[in-house]
This record gives sequence, structure tokens and C-alpha cells, in this order.
Amino acid sequence: MEKFRHIDTWVFDLDNTLYDADTGVFDQIIARMTLYVCNLLGVSREEANALRRGYWEKYGTTLYGLMQEHKIDPQDFLDFAHDVDISAVTPCAVVRDGLARLPGRKVVFTNSSQAFTARMTRHLGIDRHFDGVFAIEDAGFLPKPHPETYRAIAGKFAFAPDRAAMFDDMQVNLKTAADLGMTTVWIHRGREAEGGTPPHIHHKAEKLADWLKETAPGA
Repeated sequence: MEKFRHIDTWVFDLDNTLYDADTGVFDQIIARMTLYVCNLLGVSREEANALRRGYWEKYGTTLYGLMQEHKIDPQDFLDFAHDVDISAVTPCAVVRDGLARLPGRKVVFTNSSQAFTARMTRHLGIDRHFDGVFAIEDAGFLPKPHPETYRAIAGKFAFAPDRAAMFDDMQVNLKTAADLGMTTVWIHRGREAEGGTPPHIHHKAEKLADWLKETAPGA
């Protein structure tokens, strides 16, 4: 914990960080988002998937792209996209116990909805370890990695960025965090980039469970 001794607030991404990507849950969400675009615009699955990905690349989330270009009801989209089966996600005792041992406040920071975040953290048995959630609704639907959203979470939970650590599987999300003074931990899931680790990645682990096993007090 020596390198994290100054940290008093721990900020965790949800999807592919607090639970494993290989459970297929996020694939279900992507399929639901694609179907939403199909139904909205009357295009083929292939066209809808290309549009979905294009919105994600341009705007940070498919939702924000649809809001900007088609003026959709964001809650309708979120309810549709997150209507998925999470039973394949196995709660991880290492993550649960490691979170319990971390000193300081713990917050979930996600581009997912409030309802899905609550459902997933309850399923994982980790909801009681968090002091709060900052979901996409809390951000006014402006997703990570927009800097305004990071300032908003820091304001809501009254933490100093230079005393916070952020965990995320997306390097681009950690770039904004580092620019604001946060310590970053990249959950790379075996996807380490060629050419070395960029300077805004201060620490890394394949899975959150690995970092907690090695770093959390009492490990």
C-alpha cells in the first residue's frame, strides 16, 4: 500500500472492472444497443452495429451519440440496453473481501445506469462496500472521458483528485483522470498495448482481484 498511502478515495469503473468481461454480460448489452438502433432507424443489424460503434467512438457512448443525433429519451435507451441476464456473473470473494479492507471511501464511477449498477453490485455482494455511485444519469448523460464529468464526481463526493485513485479497463478514461491529478490503475485483462505502457497509466493489473490480492491491507 506504500504507493497508495496518500489515497483517501477509491474510484472504480463497473463494466469489465468490478466484474469480469468474459461472462458475456457486456456482449448482451452491446447486442441490445444494436437492436435499439435497428428499431429506431429501421436499418439492418450490420448497419446498426456500425452506427452504434461510430457513436461510441465519436461521443464516448452510444447513448450520447443517439441523444445528440436523434434526440432519443435516454432513460428509454438505458432500460432497453440493460435488460440483460447477469446470472452468469460469479461473485468474486477476493474482490468482495479486498474492497472491505481498503481504507477510505469507495465510489463506483460508470457510464452504465443507476439501476443496472445497483443490480450488478448487489449480485456481486459488494454494494455495501461503496459509499456512493456516480452513474450516467448523475453526469447528465455526459460520459467518461469528458473532463466535466470527472469534475462533477469530485464535486459530488468532495474529494481532491490528487488523493484519489481510479480503476478502469479503458486507457482513454484513465487519461482524463491522470490529467486531473488522480492516480490511475489500468485493469488491462491481458490486453497490454504494444510499445509499452503510456505515462498516464501509473499502475496496472490484469484483473482487479489481482491488484487487491497484492495491495489491499491484510492481503
